[in-house]
Amino acid sequence: MGERAREWVERVCAGWGWARDLGLGVLYPEGGRVCGGRVEEWAGGVACRACWQRMDELKARLRCCQRCGGWLAVEDARACPGCPLQVEGGLVVARSAGPHEGALRESVLWLKRHPRMAWRVRESLRTVWEDLPGREGIDLLIPVPLHPSRERERGFNQAEVIARWLGKVAGLPVETTSLLRRRPTERHRLGMGRRERSRSLQGAFVVRAPRLVEGRSLLLVDDVMTTGTTALAVGETLLDAGASAVRLVT
Repeated sequence: MGERAREWVERVCAGWGWARDLGLGVLYPEGGRVCGGRVEEWAGGVACRACWQRMDELKARLRCCQRCGGWLAVEDARACPGCPLQVEGGLVVARSAGPHEGALRESVLWLKRHPRMAWRVRESLRTVWEDLPGREGIDLLIPVPLHPSRERERGFNQAEVIARWLGKVAGLPVETTSLLRRRPTERHRLGMGRRERSRSLQGAFVVRAPRLVEGRSLLLVDDVMTTGTTALAVGETLLDAGASAVRLVT
């Protein structure tokens, strides 16, 4: 009932910022999914102000690998350890909205079940887009596809939700028909190595309409990047189909 109540409040109060916050606090006093504290405003989604503040403070202490977008301790002057983009692969550069923990991690998990993003998540993605190297030359956004059976089960593709928002910000089209996941792949478990993940993805993706990507610079969009194997596999598939370059935002 909790999730249904939240959806009801959102529909009733759509477009009324103060009413959404009032409805959230009075009709749906649910604890945040990070610390359990009350979520004070709709902009925070599933996390309270304090948890988002901790995320901002964490990001301020970290630096971003200039290739894969991994978040590293400021005092660590080395290149990103094991950076998946340091070797020749399917991606030019990758960037993420932040480290996969705390408020952002819970927001990603929520997005896998609900096709909506909180304002704080959307604005984090806007910042990523505005700082993305080479964004001026990008022609097209492509979300990483789910296998049709999994998308039917879920009801939507969370990567497409993100891509649609970024497409509005960037003023660029989102293409969802050319790239397919033609076979279901094993769910990547925590602790799986890059080699295991790579084997599970061999031949999983195909471009059925190369004319839509040939000669174009593409922005690949997904919800999260862990080892980078999925993104690299998709990037290589797109390059093999004639894309001129592939970047990634998660």
